[in-house]
Amino acid sequence: MQLQWAQQIREASQPWWLDPGRGRGRTPDPAAHLDWSLRTGGYGNVVGSPAKYSFDITAYNCSDVIYFTVDQPGTASAVNVIAITNAYAGCTGNAAGTTPTVKFGIALPYGTATSAVPSLDGTVLYVLESRPSANGGPILHAINVNNITTSPGVYNFSTNTWTQTHTLSASPIGTASSEQLFQLTYTGVTNNVASPYLDYDTNQLFFGDAAGRIHRVINVNTAGAAKFTSNGFPVACGTAQLQSPVFWNNQIYTTSADGRAYRINLAGATPYTSVGSYQGGAGTASVGGGLSAPVLDVTNGKLVTSTNNVNGGGGRAYGVFNLQFAQDELPTSWTYTGPTSTTIAPVSPAFDDAFWSTNNGSLYGAGANVAGTNTYVVRIGYNGELGAITGNAALAHTGGNAVVATSPVTEFLTGAATNADFLFIGGASGNYRFMNRIGAGFTGSDGAPTAMAGSFAPAQGVSSGIIIDTNLAAMTGSTAKANIYFGTIGVASTTMSTIVQLAQAF
Repeated sequence: MQLQWAQQIREASQPWWLDPGRGRGRTPDPAAHLDWSLRTGGYGNVVGSPAKYSFDITAYNCSDVIYFTVDQPGTASAVNVIAITNAYAGCTGNAAGTTPTVKFGIALPYGTATSAVPSLDGTVLYVLESRPSANGGPILHAINVNNITTSPGVYNFSTNTWTQTHTLSASPIGTASSEQLFQLTYTGVTNNVASPYLDYDTNQLFFGDAAGRIHRVINVNTAGAAKFTSNGFPVACGTAQLQSPVFWNNQIYTTSADGRAYRINLAGATPYTSVGSYQGGAGTASVGGGLSAPVLDVTNGKLVTSTNNVNGGGGRAYGVFNLQFAQDELPTSWTYTGPTSTTIAPVSPAFDDAFWSTNNGSLYGAGANVAGTNTYVVRIGYNGELGAITGNAALAHTGGNAVVATSPVTEFLTGAATNADFLFIGGASGNYRFMNRIGAGFTGSDGAPTAMAGSFAPAQGVSSGIIIDTNLAAMTGSTAKANIYFGTIGVASTTMSTIVQLAQAF
């Protein structure tokens, strides 16, 4: 929907009143700038992608809510589930755009290393609390976001501290005024990687665990939500940690630390079993030998993933599988993105507008130079199959070159008439601790890569997902066109993690 809207704006020759910087004698400032940030109160990383809820993607509303999760225990001064409203300049209590409203700051006993997912109507937030198996196992919370009203949490922007945090009420659950619609505990299970996937059409939810099992929850829109434990569920997909699953066309897709992609056919015979692809990654001998979370190209019937340690030969690569792959089926195409294997976990790529619009564009992912000494965003030709690398762009950094972990890549199409398609990626360690932005379609060779178009240096870097909204008017900065949201890495006893809104000028 965002792509379609942006294309319509360009085709209609965007009017000046939607662009605060057009026709007013201002010189565009290409740099990103910080609108607001809040410390989490602790040193745990913000790992998952933020989630944003609003009724209209084409316009901002001060009642919009942005949710963040943090991988740290909650305390009286540290939170791990955060909801922000009044996020834009001019909203209540946020005249300058630097002091949004805390809707709530929840301190769960254990943190969450995965993304939260809102319901379709925005009234429920599904969160997996990453409680270890030895302590009772993960807890799936269905939080009634509009019922967190008593001591919801207070953040002091002057001292950058949480002076109040909220503890979820244990009971009652499932009533009209309760803080949770339901809560489910998974005894004997561990999961610190796989985010829940909510299927809005069927009101069911899926997630994977560290033992390679896909769990299914039904009726998640009601207080009667329940674990589905018949017909083979939880279904085994190998025995290693699974990535976040995707559900489409009666198929559950996931990828594993064992280097394989898996699918479960819910239209097939019961009890359900999984089908595993060819082992593309070297497997559990190193973190880099797993596969990144799957990206589905349903137009061409493909699943796209990556590994940082290719099975049988080493190196880094992106690969494409048929969506209906058979047991041990080989990828239909693959492209190497670095000759040297790493222990860095692979991250998901993104397509550009040229692909979405014409089915012949590019895939963008994290890679390295041939020498294995620098971190790149690589551009790979894609039309349902992967082609050659057609562009290399070096992530912003200071000092010497290195190969470092990054966030996943996020693509965003603006309504601008030119240079409209942008890519965002965060550097997570070393001298690469920047949020980076570059226009799609870049070139650059392995030895002479393209430079980033813009960067911003948050403390300690970014490994979380990145989300973007299209607020064209009520933002600080005369040429701002969009806000991006992400979280940062914390360093124990040194630097607290933060959640961030960063305004972008294109």
